[in-house]
This record gives sequence, C-alpha cells and structure tokens, in this order.
Amino acid sequence: MKPKNQPKSKASGSVGGNAILDGVEQRSVEVRHAEHLQSAETDLVAQEVPVAIAYNGESHAVMMASPIDLHDFAIGFSISERIVDSKSDIRAVEIRRARQGITLQLQIKPSLMKRLDGKRRQLSGRSGCGVCGITDLAAAIPSITPLPDSTLPSHTVIDLAVKSMQEVQALQQQCGAVHCAALFSASGELIAWREDVGRHNALDKLIGNQIDTLSREQFFVMSSRASHELIAKVAISGVGTLVTVSAATSLAIDLAEKANLNLVGFVRESRQIIYAS
Repeated sequence: MKPKNQPKSKASGSVGGNAILDGVEQRSVEVRHAEHLQSAETDLVAQEVPVAIAYNGESHAVMMASPIDLHDFAIGFSISERIVDSKSDIRAVEIRRARQGITLQLQIKPSLMKRLDGKRRQLSGRSGCGVCGITDLAAAIPSITPLPDSTLPSHTVIDLAVKSMQEVQALQQQCGAVHCAALFSASGELIAWREDVGRHNALDKLIGNQIDTLSREQFFVMSSRASHELIAKVAISGVGTLVTVSAATSLAIDLAEKANLNLVGFVRESRQIIYAS
C-alpha cells in the first residue's frame, strides 16, 4: 500500500531521459578516472539554500535546507522548537522566494512572540546543526516532559522499516547528500517521509506534515545519527520511538532516558543497538 502523504517533489527538468527532482540541480564537473585521466561531465547535486524564518515580521532564524516541502518545514520547525503549541497557533504561512534565498513568513498569535527571546538564532544554522546560533545556552538543551510508556517495535518490524525508508529516498538515490525521516505505524507500515540536506530539517518537515495524526505508538526512522536535538523534537511531537541508521551520542541517550523515549540505533541486517527503552 502506498503512503497517502508522499513528498511534493516534482520534476524540474531531465537528464539522460530521467526527470530531475525538485531539490536537485545539474552541475558541470570534472571526473578523475586515474592519475592523468579525467573528463568533463555533468552530475546531479542536492540543492542547499538559506531559508529564513520570520514570525510576525520579526526575523528569527536562517537555516540551510533543501528548498522543498517548505510549508511542512515552517509548521514542524515552529512546533518542535516550541515557538507554538499547535498548528492552530499559526495563522498563515507565506513562502517568499528570492535570488539569494527563501523567506518563510509566519503569522502567529502575538502572545507567543515572547517565546522567541533566547531562542533566536543570530547565526545561520548549518544543515547538520540543530542549535547553531542559539543565543541562550539553556535553550540548546530543553527540558522535556517524560512520555508515557510505549511499546518498542520488534527487531523484524524495525529491520523492514529501515529497508522501506531506503527504498523511497528518491532524492538520495538521485544525487546523494540527503537525509530522510520516515514515519511508521506500530506494525511497520510506512505512513509518510521527507528528505532534506539537514537531518533536523527532514524531521521538522515530517512533523509538520503529520502533526495532526501523530501518536505515541508510531515510530520515526532516520537515515542519520541520533543527536540530542532529534530526541527533543521527537519527544515534543509525542511519538514514542526513534530509530536511526547510525549511532547515538551520549547526550542523545541521556535525553532519551529522561524523556522515556525508545531509542534504537546502528541498525544493520542482524544487529540493532537499544540505547534506551
């Protein structure tokens, strides 16, 4: 069964008869075949652009991201960063594209603007960094309300879920350099997924797309390592389990334990590490 909420990527051209997806572009490169043998060719590369986020006309953050599924990103980022409590707090999202980048203009309840103090990212956040530029150190490691207990998915369910995620990573398959976040039901059915050059952005996009239907017994699978920022975003979303293809950091494990979040990493064919459960 195909998931209903597929990414909104579409063809933006073609090369060799294959459609180039949004978020990907063609570049001229030199390919070196041996020490003294190289040729001029073209390659498909992942787009990475500055995405500025502003609330009620006030600049808040600049993140490096893939320029796709930006409405989802605006909602997911706002919720996972605790700027708003729910999607209903967001009155409008406007996407403004310019030559130098993209601006997401969000209109939120005026009473929520005070939450931006200390969270403002005065430096641009790198695609691989979830806290770059935060001006208040306390905001980098948020306090998380522990989740109710949730069932840890079985070895078989997780193994099949990781394979399912890898099969739908269209951008990664076309150009590489892209992370994926996927949402699964307790039984391992793929519900939705999003891709981005930044792992935090991919998760924010997925949360933004699915926020109305997220539940504790679902689980996220990500193509990246598990960092504490991802743990915080998952816990805030209310989903009870995070699975990552790579390892977890010490702070991620600590935060997962405090949040009562199931954390599984280093998923391989016959081996999975349970860091917290």
